[in-house]
Amino acid sequence: MSEAQLEEYDIPTFDDNGDEEVKKDLLSNTSSSSVTSDVSNGKRSREGSDKNADADTDLELEEEKKSAFDLTGRALYLSVCKSLGVIPVSYFVRHMQDTTINMRHHGLGSLGAKALAPPLMNNTTVLTLDLQDNWLEGEGGEYIAKMLKENCYITDLDISENRLGSRGAVAISNMLTINITLKSINLAGNQFSDVDAPALAEAFYENNRLKNINLSHNCFSDGCGKILGHAIGENETIEIIDLSWNFFRKSSLMEICDGIAGNCRLRDVNLSMNGFDNEGAFGVADIIKKNNTITTLNISGNRIGPIGAVLIGKALEVNDVLIKFIFANNPIGVEGAKAVLRGVNNENSIVTFLDLSGTEVDKDFRTLEETLVREVTVLRARVLSDYDIPIRRKPDKYLFGTPLSLISSDMIMSLMKKYCEENDVRLYDALVNADKRKEGVLSSYDFIEAVQSAGIELSEKQGDNLTTFLEGVASEGLVDYSPLKGKQTTVAAVE
Repeated sequence: MSEAQLEEYDIPTFDDNGDEEVKKDLLSNTSSSSVTSDVSNGKRSREGSDKNADADTDLELEEEKKSAFDLTGRALYLSVCKSLGVIPVSYFVRHMQDTTINMRHHGLGSLGAKALAPPLMNNTTVLTLDLQDNWLEGEGGEYIAKMLKENCYITDLDISENRLGSRGAVAISNMLTINITLKSINLAGNQFSDVDAPALAEAFYENNRLKNINLSHNCFSDGCGKILGHAIGENETIEIIDLSWNFFRKSSLMEICDGIAGNCRLRDVNLSMNGFDNEGAFGVADIIKKNNTITTLNISGNRIGPIGAVLIGKALEVNDVLIKFIFANNPIGVEGAKAVLRGVNNENSIVTFLDLSGTEVDKDFRTLEETLVREVTVLRARVLSDYDIPIRRKPDKYLFGTPLSLISSDMIMSLMKKYCEENDVRLYDALVNADKRKEGVLSSYDFIEAVQSAGIELSEKQGDNLTTFLEGVASEGLVDYSPLKGKQTTVAAVE
């Protein structure tokens, strides 16, 4: 790095009295090969004057070379920290020769980023740089952007949760129009808004290397849908895009969907948690019908109702590329869930993973699951029966519909199994999910929690009674739940 490059980073100026040594350190550790050659020639001239000093001179030459070719930038980093009055980060010093540097939550601030940038500019070993949550703000983002205009080795950058704001958005966007190395960048949680969309759109237009971009957890809304949507549609390299946790609604969401539908390189799209309602379902349906490259689509948590689910189900009937469809936590109801499952259950579809978590279904849905034309993993909530708990009179005196006076510990498992079969409750699945170690046993507490997660309501007194019965069959305090095992399918019940 030259003196001019150091000045670009606004490294403090040096006076003749106080900081000459630091200046020498900075320049000597970033000197060019010509400077090294001059130093070597000077050493050779001294060799001619004193033949007996050959060994010592060779050692000195080696030390000079090591200093001159410090490609990791360690000496430069320490010198820059000294000049800026910044305490060096020991982790960074130790790992500058690694291919991955993870500096999450180090509290660097903008000044810390200023110290990191010069040594990283010419570093040839670091390929992945993670600076998540370091409070860099716009100024720090500018320093990192300047570094990436010069560095041609870093391919993956995580600069999320740094409050870069508009100042940082402009700097990063300008860098992306020049950088030809980055393949993945995470810009989540940086308080970007609609005013930052034009700069980011320009990066979409100009950059032809980036494959993965994360813009989630920002503040994009109705004012930038057209700008970003068109830019996404024109980009020819991005394969993964995350726009979740923004505020795309109605018309803006439709414009974003138009861009996504027309992009012929996208593979993985995340539009979850935007709250775009049934109107947004029209845009999602267009993506499913028109795009022929997307294999993973996530639209969870968007307030889509039964009407929107029917639209999406119809679109799924003509899609032959989507493999993973995540449609969790939307109020689509039983009929909406069945419409989506029918869309998946056709000869064109190749969906193998369908996430409807948070949606309760009925027995007809269960029947449709069992007759799927291929194996599909379906996540959903419980199956609603014709009644909840059949015995409501004096419930504390009953357990699983049987009077407590007729129950003993040795019959509790068979009683539970019979109750679950009659009421179509998948208790065994819930027990397996609760068994984190997959040992086939659970504590009484975990067992009862699993029972409740399967949709079986228990009063406090019923829970106490069940605990007593379980303790009667427990071995070393653990309950063997294998007697409850029934017919297994590829369907996973999730509450």
